[in-house]
Amino acid sequence: MSSAEKRQIVDAHLHLIDHNANYYEFLEHVDETFQALIGDYSALPRRYLLDDYLRDAGGLEVAGLVWHEMLSSDPVREVRWAQAMAESVRVPMSIVGLADFLSPELVARLEAYTQCPNVSAVREHLCWDEGNPLRRFAKRSDLLTDPQWRKGLATLKRFGFRCSLEVFAHQLPDLLAVVQLNPEIGFTIAVMGWPVQVDAAGFAQWKRDLAALSACENTRITISAIECIFGMQWKMEQVSPWIHTVFELFRPDRTMFGSHRPISGLAASFERLYAAYEAMAAQLSKSEQDAVFRGNAAEWFRIPAPAAF
Repeated sequence: MSSAEKRQIVDAHLHLIDHNANYYEFLEHVDETFQALIGDYSALPRRYLLDDYLRDAGGLEVAGLVWHEMLSSDPVREVRWAQAMAESVRVPMSIVGLADFLSPELVARLEAYTQCPNVSAVREHLCWDEGNPLRRFAKRSDLLTDPQWRKGLATLKRFGFRCSLEVFAHQLPDLLAVVQLNPEIGFTIAVMGWPVQVDAAGFAQWKRDLAALSACENTRITISAIECIFGMQWKMEQVSPWIHTVFELFRPDRTMFGSHRPISGLAASFERLYAAYEAMAAQLSKSEQDAVFRGNAAEWFRIPAPAAF
């Protein structure tokens, strides 16, 4: 790509937030679990909207966004707020809402989401670290194997939403079983399978477990939130082998890049992050690069056509 051209992207994982419209407990009061994940986050904005994002992404041509919920106190209200935003901005936007597959109110929530036409997917936070109570984001450690939870997840077949189940790497075998039981549901593997142990042994185990998931054609994977894996001072030489392995296992036609804005801004500028992505994707053909930066996310998350203004 020449220096005069702008890379066209569909950002597969970002958050737009407004503390005036939605209540985020972790933004109003220091949350030890969130702090254990990313460190001091006092600089994280309480309001980060499309204009802020586009200013950060100024060197890129943003063709679409995949907005993810941000742990608000009222997930349905937050999705409705995102829907109103999607209808008022020039950049096409798909929405990923929060699900609780064990909740008796699950169907009511999913039905509410169907009233928001830009909702294409839901997700649930299931990361659980047995050895560290501050790295537990699920209600329990065993949800992936719980029959009632699995019954709730199967409800998605009626609604047609994609599903992202955020897990740590050591939970990938349990995630594999869920994916295999539900071939009709499209699953997004978030945070590239979220490695926790990033030494040689951790890499080898992560690669084996991720390979098994990549054999399931109803999966796609996002490369995002690398600061949550490798720390705020992450280095290219540290991250590259993992990214190249994702390309190897999922192929460029099933892999997507996301910015994880605004959280990633605590670690690196937008320019530095996407320069790293460019370097990691340099060995791909031009069409493959377009797929990982734009096309795959546009198709998978059903990015709508640009609105007429």
